[in-house]
Amino acid sequence: MKRIVPGPQSSTRRTALCLALLGAFSLQAQAQSTYPNKPVRMVVSYAAGNVTDLLARVVAERLSDKWGQPVTVDNRPGQGGSLGAQIAVKTPADGYTLLFSAMAAMAINPHVYGNLGYDVRKDFVPVVNVAYPTMVMVVNPELKINSLTALIAYSKANPTALNYGTAGNGTVPHLNMETLKAQTGLVAQHVPYKAAGAVLTDVLGGRIQIQQEALSVLLPQVKAKRLIPIAAGSSKRLAQLPDVPTITELFPKYQAVVPWLGIFAPAGTPKAIVDKINKDVDDILRQPDVQEKLLGNGLDAVGGSPETFAKTVATDYERMDKLVKQLGLKVD
Repeated sequence: MKRIVPGPQSSTRRTALCLALLGAFSLQAQAQSTYPNKPVRMVVSYAAGNVTDLLARVVAERLSDKWGQPVTVDNRPGQGGSLGAQIAVKTPADGYTLLFSAMAAMAINPHVYGNLGYDVRKDFVPVVNVAYPTMVMVVNPELKINSLTALIAYSKANPTALNYGTAGNGTVPHLNMETLKAQTGLVAQHVPYKAAGAVLTDVLGGRIQIQQEALSVLLPQVKAKRLIPIAAGSSKRLAQLPDVPTITELFPKYQAVVPWLGIFAPAGTPKAIVDKINKDVDDILRQPDVQEKLLGNGLDAVGGSPETFAKTVATDYERMDKLVKQLGLKVD
């Protein structure tokens, strides 16, 4: 049988391909070894005092120490977290502007708002899933109500009396409250704000009566007895509030949306830089004092690879599309 000997053109193509691959690996290694060599900006989709902001500042501080470069937090609240993403999507894909955002802006709002100005699936690269926050539902003490069942009964007897606030249309608390209303008959009008802190101010002042939000935001006021906790939004009772039942204890068919908080980069950011950020944040999340601080604020550290986070985002994107349609939530 005649042996086929590769011609000179085939050899040249193979050589060129090998050189191209070596060049790509070299560029990736160089990008990873030199990044960052200047300050990094972390756009946070929510206001100061929000659980996302609290978490972002913990991570930014540790990254600054690790990298020897400032990592500054730039709070850009608004439109249920989407304003920050609208800003980040317009920045260069070089790793020097990152987006610290949440499920609301990246997997829910695309189905709630008519035109966001970005496509999560095309415009961003998931970098790392940082944490899952735990939620709690509270009411103003002036209502003199200390249980969810009593709140539901009161709302049915007084159908115009109750309002609940969230950090905007399409946020996880908004979806969870509307799901609760649909399944239990709770009657309460939604009032969207720009930030969870603004909602809290009005609940404390009695201008609205109900808030469901991350434990880290509400716990100080609960401890001060300025708010009454009536239900935990988690799958099990909260260690910080062991006497407060979960919503599913009272209504077994209720399924809460459990939000994730994570870091994204503009699409096109070099993979070597994405991998470095991922590894360094993952290392930070494994530090015992960081885990202790997060747990104390009702946050469960996650970490993991960019690929794992990308699958989570894609799955929740489709799941939230169905839930938004089911609840009939839409903002033009």
